[in-house]
Amino acid sequence: MEKEHASSNINSARVSIRKALSGDAETVADIGRRTFYETWKSVNTEEDLQMYMFKSFDVKKLIEEINNSEVNIFLLAYVEEELAGYAKLRNDRIYDKLKGKRSLEMERIYVLKKFQDQKVGKALMDESLSISKQDKYEVIWLGVNQENTKAIDFYKKYGFEVFGTKQFILGTAIDEDFLMKKELIT
Repeated sequence: MEKEHASSNINSARVSIRKALSGDAETVADIGRRTFYETWKSVNTEEDLQMYMFKSFDVKKLIEEINNSEVNIFLLAYVEEELAGYAKLRNDRIYDKLKGKRSLEMERIYVLKKFQDQKVGKALMDESLSISKQDKYEVIWLGVNQENTKAIDFYKKYGFEVFGTKQFILGTAIDEDFLMKKELIT
């Protein structure tokens, strides 16, 4: 992945997006924990949530991931000066059905509930698609919980379609995800 993109600082209404740097690892960990917990607390046990968040939002791990910019890009979204959400893109995983295509995974895209009506998800998705096209990826893909109809509908509006399923382990729980992809015109 290229390190810089001309559109890495975009403004949509009052939403701005910037790439995270290694000094932002604590910020990424915080927004990751907050958005994940807020999104999934009603359908998962506290123990499973804490187990997942401890592993996934470890600051040392995030520093390594952010510094590995050939594989990962973290985008931070702000409404005015307040952190509202984030996305994580990565290019080191691929499913068999995508082999032979230059593909980018959107591993995470989360927005705090209080900002979900302010086009923050749209700004993160637009910037992710812009990066995908600039770096000449042929497909962008993601996994989404099969019961998360709001997110599925959001992805479908962008032209994503289901191409498979996978299991997602959250603590001791096993959830079923759809795999969704969007073909990119290069």
